[in-house]
Amino acid sequence: MKEILTNVKNSKANSLMLFAVYFVINFLFLTKYGIRQSFVPISILIVAFIAVHIFLFFLRKNELLTKKINIKLVYLLTGILGVGYIALCHILKDPYQMNIDRWQTLDFSLDYWIHGKYIYNTRNFMGNLSSYLPGQLLLALPAYLLGNVGYLQVAAFLLFSYAVLLEFKSNLIRFTAILMLGISLSYIYEVVCKSDFISSFIFVAAFILFWHSKFKGDYFQKPVLLGVCLGVLFLTRSVAVIPLIIFLLKPFLATDTNRKIKTAVAFILSVGILLLTVFFPADNLDYIIQHNPLVLQGQSNTLVMLGFLVTTLVMSFYVRTIHDVFYFSAYIVFLVMLSFVLEKYLLFGLGFQHNLFSTTYLAACLPFSIIAYCFSVQKETEKV
Repeated sequence: MKEILTNVKNSKANSLMLFAVYFVINFLFLTKYGIRQSFVPISILIVAFIAVHIFLFFLRKNELLTKKINIKLVYLLTGILGVGYIALCHILKDPYQMNIDRWQTLDFSLDYWIHGKYIYNTRNFMGNLSSYLPGQLLLALPAYLLGNVGYLQVAAFLLFSYAVLLEFKSNLIRFTAILMLGISLSYIYEVVCKSDFISSFIFVAAFILFWHSKFKGDYFQKPVLLGVCLGVLFLTRSVAVIPLIIFLLKPFLATDTNRKIKTAVAFILSVGILLLTVFFPADNLDYIIQHNPLVLQGQSNTLVMLGFLVTTLVMSFYVRTIHDVFYFSAYIVFLVMLSFVLEKYLLFGLGFQHNLFSTTYLAACLPFSIIAYCFSVQKETEKV
């Protein structure tokens, strides 16, 4: 097993597979939503999409471009995309007419949360119930207070860019990572719709990079702070636990008992306090059991999820570097979401173009696949 993983991680095929994950996620968005517009033929869009991604993949091979990419260009790209995303947050004038409910669900969930009302028994204008966990509400709160929940995705993009600037020293890789997220159709869709799904995983990916950079060699130097951060991230999306396990399980088992206890207590207290803020307004315990985010969130088959959880636990012991954390996270999160999407197709017969076909869920691995791809490119260039 160890030899197989080592060969896969060190091979050029690894970067190709990671880029393929990124490509497939965005290609599905293009084909699903591209045929719903009549301005540009879908065939032209597909050709342009493939051309852009071929250029993006072979960018590192172009010596002329790589020499011209400096830190000023990286900052300029980040600034242009950041301003563009702010503009996209205001482009959708009538989300009610477009039958897009994510923004409204997040908006009223935050409003209810702030005013001490129970969140999980109120339907949005499309008849769907909120399933937001309190960790995600906490992270989205600044955007809500600024008057536009779409700013959450702008903040997530800027956080991603900052994390990339800190982790990678090559301006080519920095430029590539920021550009990949910036032109990602799935992420642009999230910004326009003022959604928050991908941002949950960007926060997790950025946290892993920050914590690794700050406490390299000993992740448990600040056990209380670590426990609080894990408590918040744990209560964003259920799948967010996968990269966190891969990142910290092995170091947690290796650290001393005192740090284990401090981290665990801080984590439990953080989770308990956050859950109390959303469940306290409920009428009684039975009401919470019937109306809670775990029931309302889309969950895959229990046995399938247990299988992926066991796989995650096993793979965490094969982590040797921060590169491995992102390699394993990208592949496992993608496969988890793919199994969920396929399950919905097989059980409910939802076609690819159906509004309820969960294309968005595949994008959960987007930040991990981009960063893992950049690590793979970095390894290739270092060998050269």
